[in-house]
Amino acid sequence: MFYKFSRVELKKMKASDFKEGDIVRTGKYYIHIHYKSRDGKHSYDRPSLCSYHEREDFKPCGCTPGADRPYYIDNFLSS
Repeated sequence: MFYKFSRVELKKMKASDFKEGDIVRTGKYYIHIHYKSRDGKHSYDRPSLCSYHEREDFKPCGCTPGADRPYYIDNFLSS
């Protein structure tokens, strides 16, 4: 399922409220929600370990909070 939220709306939500494979768009970022590892061998209760984000122009993003990943996305994924 595809969702679109503003930054303010996303700050009130938790990634764990979404299902495997959901995509959340906020601003210029797409957040891909995953509970399973890419090889499918591991499954987790929280999406913070397997989920990732990318920019709308598909340029690579790192995972450093505040530098490569906005804090509100980091907080969303870790909740």
